[in-house]
Amino acid sequence: MRPSDAVLAALEAQGIRGTRVTAALSGGADSVCLLHCLLTVRETLALEVAAVHVQHGLRGDESDRDEAFCRDLCARWDVPLTVETVDVTGYAAAHRCSIETAARELRYAVFDRIGGCVATAHTASDQLETMLFRLARGTGLKGLCGIPARRGQIVRPLLAVTREEVEQYLADAHLPYVTDGTNLTDDHARNVLRHHAVPALVQVNSAAVRNAATAAARLTEDEQFLADAAAAVWERRWQNGVLIGLADEPPAMQTRCIARFFEENGLPGGARRIEAVREMLAHGGMLDPDRSGRLVVCAQGRLFVRTPMTGAEVPLVMGENVIFPGHIVRAEVMERDAFEKFASIHKKFTFSALDHDIIKKYAALHPRRPGLKLRPAGRDHTVSIKKWMNASVPPEVRQTIHFLSDAEGLLWVEGLGTAARAAVTPATAHVLVLTVCHENDTGST
Repeated sequence: MRPSDAVLAALEAQGIRGTRVTAALSGGADSVCLLHCLLTVRETLALEVAAVHVQHGLRGDESDRDEAFCRDLCARWDVPLTVETVDVTGYAAAHRCSIETAARELRYAVFDRIGGCVATAHTASDQLETMLFRLARGTGLKGLCGIPARRGQIVRPLLAVTREEVEQYLADAHLPYVTDGTNLTDDHARNVLRHHAVPALVQVNSAAVRNAATAAARLTEDEQFLADAAAAVWERRWQNGVLIGLADEPPAMQTRCIARFFEENGLPGGARRIEAVREMLAHGGMLDPDRSGRLVVCAQGRLFVRTPMTGAEVPLVMGENVIFPGHIVRAEVMERDAFEKFASIHKKFTFSALDHDIIKKYAALHPRRPGLKLRPAGRDHTVSIKKWMNASVPPEVRQTIHFLSDAEGLLWVEGLGTAARAAVTPATAHVLVLTVCHENDTGST
């Protein structure tokens, strides 16, 4: 396909008309071809064409040569040019990533600052190399979709064009370009694929590059269908930070929902971690994906993240008490008569009431401790906290259950109730009222 025709068709398909399009210009063959094609179709689409060159400074004199070439080319073609210099090595060191990753992230950060529509010169040949690279590293359907034709402000109008067609276009139009010397070596994985794997595939079928581009487009359609289906599953299964019953869904839905689960919780995903969680859906278990102490937990058909809580013991004070972030225990002492009026007015609210006068010396809030037992008011037997939690408390909230104790032991357990010895009786003079608020909840005990 003639590159200029491909660019026209791609921009029309994306509805890009009557706007500014900035070409990412490295000076190489693909980017020069892209800029020339944009200039060729700009009247048809009423475009304002500009260019941006990102100076990575990684190749010494050759990088300076590329910048000078881009400046000269844009001056001759009367194209506004923006040149941005970035510190790739400094960024890589600060963010502990590879030079290639740093260069890419900084380059796209420049594109974000440019604003508007930015066109990059990825071709069908780049598409095949990307698919092979991801396949070699391990990927699913989404990875095999390759480079998208558009992502946000970034468009890739040359994705239907092969590298050979680009070079023929430049030769026919007698257009100059520069060559990145590092592309001629096998020092990078993509170069190995470009120099060896792709030619081998072309030898098997001369249409291999174009066929891969077609396959990527079809896989993208399939992936979008499955992504929409997974979004509907997510809405059904996601409840207050917990995925419930995901094991009942087909594997394709499990995989996509688990990947979103990692993303929603700011945890690193990847094929191995996703597969590990899929196995946990059947048998339960825990995974520490980034060694931060935040655990992905699957228990009783519920998938959630357990965050380490400090939960240090603190003396109970009147007003707000916090031992777990996002969880507040409100405490107030009332005269018996005032409490009875309070209780009659606030029947719809959930709170706990204790006989304040029986507390020995002081009371302290604390997290769960091993071996705790409580005889709740109104019951004639002692309850093991461990057994009660396992039977009655959802796994994802067990780590933030509040306990109140004095010198003689437990006085109150959130969700279980008041100890029999601290129950409010006709002889009670002062009542301790406890209300627990979880983030934006109105209150619970």
